[in-house]
Amino acid sequence: MAYPQGAIVIADDPFGNNPERPYLLLSNEQVPFHGEEYLAAVITSTTRSAAIELTDTRFSQGHLPRTSYVSPWSILTLKDWMITKQPATVTGTTVDEVRQELNRYLQT
Repeated sequence: MAYPQGAIVIADDPFGNNPERPYLLLSNEQVPFHGEEYLAAVITSTTRSAAIELTDTRFSQGHLPRTSYVSPWSILTLKDWMITKQPATVTGTTVDEVRQELNRYLQT
């Protein structure tokens, strides 16, 4: 099963002290290997001024158990086998805001 753009998934955490963490999937069907690999932004419960808070209005389905923030500067590739579940989905507007912020970091 391929996960859609905007899905919040729980997957392995290669960087932190916890075995798993939430991520926001930013890639869509146009990305090579969709369904096998996903571009994802890290979601954290740590408040950071540059992060995008996931308020109730940002969810189109489901939720996360605590206040969380997307870190648009922290992007990685997730393999499908790393994902254990999808507890929520965010709105298209939220995906657009994260993508625009990421694009700001990549412009020269």
